[in-house]
Amino acid sequence: MFDNWLQAIGKLDYARKKKHPSVECILCAIRDNDERVKSLKFYQNKLIFCCLNVFPYNSAHSLIATNRHITLFTELTKEEILIINRTIQGLQMLFDDLFYPEGYNIGINQGEKAGASISHLHFHLVPRYGSELGFIDIVGKSKIVLEGLQSVLSKIKENANKFLNDEFFKEFKKK
Repeated sequence: MFDNWLQAIGKLDYARKKKHPSVECILCAIRDNDERVKSLKFYQNKLIFCCLNVFPYNSAHSLIATNRHITLFTELTKEEILIINRTIQGLQMLFDDLFYPEGYNIGINQGEKAGASISHLHFHLVPRYGSELGFIDIVGKSKIVLEGLQSVLSKIKENANKFLNDEFFKEFKKK
């Protein structure tokens, strides 16, 4: 049907490991604020951290990763599972407040054969919009992202504390 494959614009060299920073794990480097990597981190607590995806499917496409370097979902502790899920809820409320998405994709790619390009367990949260122009993306060989990474990052950093704060995390422990 189509003569060309869909591409994540700008990701080809990264996927071919031509533009990888010289670090053992890119997510560990982001966690540690390593200057060798581009960091779009906007939140961190004792168990997890969140950052924007450098190659987003949509504006505010975020990664939620464990501070511990693990690769399997089965390695998560009960506390990490609770904090990750609560963080995803908080991010959805934050993104609803800032960007007005009409839905979300939430997922994990565990292992290279499942599409994981990073060997550090992380979750994707992708806001979805009814106005997405999938046909233009395919036919025009380009991805339309409605807002730049730095603009999105600034908005999230300025507002993250509304939902990702001590009171928010304490609330789920009561239930």
